[in-house]
Amino acid sequence: MAGHPLNVGIITYHAAYNYGSVLQAYATQAKLAGMGHNVTMIDYRSEEGERYYRNLYFRGQGLKSTLADMTMLPVAGKRKSRMERFERFIHENMRLSQNQYHEPEELDELADAFDVVVSGSDQIINKHSNELERVDWKYMDPYLLAWAHCRKISYASSPATMTDEELERIGPSLVRFDALSARELSACKRLERVSGRHVEHVCDPTLLLTGDEWMKHVPAGKTIGETPYLLFYSLLRPKRAAGVFKQLKELSQRIGMRIAVLTPMAGNVPNCRELVNVLDAGPEEFVSLMSHAQAVLTDSYHGTLFSINFHKPFWVYTEGTKEHELGTRRGQILQALGLTDRIITDFSEIRVEEAGSKDCTIDYSTADSALSTMRDRSVTYLDSALHMHE
Repeated sequence: MAGHPLNVGIITYHAAYNYGSVLQAYATQAKLAGMGHNVTMIDYRSEEGERYYRNLYFRGQGLKSTLADMTMLPVAGKRKSRMERFERFIHENMRLSQNQYHEPEELDELADAFDVVVSGSDQIINKHSNELERVDWKYMDPYLLAWAHCRKISYASSPATMTDEELERIGPSLVRFDALSARELSACKRLERVSGRHVEHVCDPTLLLTGDEWMKHVPAGKTIGETPYLLFYSLLRPKRAAGVFKQLKELSQRIGMRIAVLTPMAGNVPNCRELVNVLDAGPEEFVSLMSHAQAVLTDSYHGTLFSINFHKPFWVYTEGTKEHELGTRRGQILQALGLTDRIITDFSEIRVEEAGSKDCTIDYSTADSALSTMRDRSVTYLDSALHMHE
């Protein structure tokens, strides 16, 4: 890579107990360190973020949320183990700043600490994310780098569900960045409109590392103890869970394979021979479950990305129409990689011979070529943005 080593700070949702958040943060750090830079993950944890992720129950989000939390009481032990595994992964694998920060103004002490600060990825500029929904707009300032006196660049940040009117509020802050990028093409256009600046389209950080690189970086955690298995990774809520678990049981019987069930929002999986509850998986175990799975069924964005990176037979399940799915962030990456045929609306669409095949039945050659181009373009953006104005 061009240029000399820089002191680079990263600020993102590195400590959310969410596989995508923590693994994208780790991947950004790994890629920048691999490019020869001295990297620090700024250990900023807002009080709201801490309250949301560290409290297993009663997080003050209303009756609906409290009732959903109550359904998770039987799996409190697994949830606690999961939390501990997240913290262990964060502390053992991230190069954290010496101090931990909780309020935006505390970051002022880092104003001159770096040559460059990278803001992102994840939904750090989405006012409706768990960390920002119920607090003042000033809590987005750390991610908009209001405190930094150095070069400022964004990497793959997503405004997600922000309205255009809400985006207007952060337009002036975006203008002060030296380089801007977003992970969804639709987000690039929206951010360009409010900032008047070019916004580069880049890949999610988890795709900056190849499947082989992931296996080198993250030691193989525990799997469910026996193979083969199909991994079901979903963000479904308790209300829908009973019906979905029933369908999974039927799917398991049909394909003749156990199903490892990873549903962080609805962890009360029925105790039966067909389904194995792996709710206590941390980030390391998640990567391992993905890499060792015979096949993957998911409705998650990062579940989709890891399935592709590990060349798994996979299906992306949607409760809407296939046409609607194409407009989602999952749908956008599937379109970009020529894999839209992986979208299903019913578990019955999963063919036994495809789920149980020892060899992947998906021809990944086109997807690999498109992904390689995407990855190269993203690394080029990072490299030129880091050394801009030198």
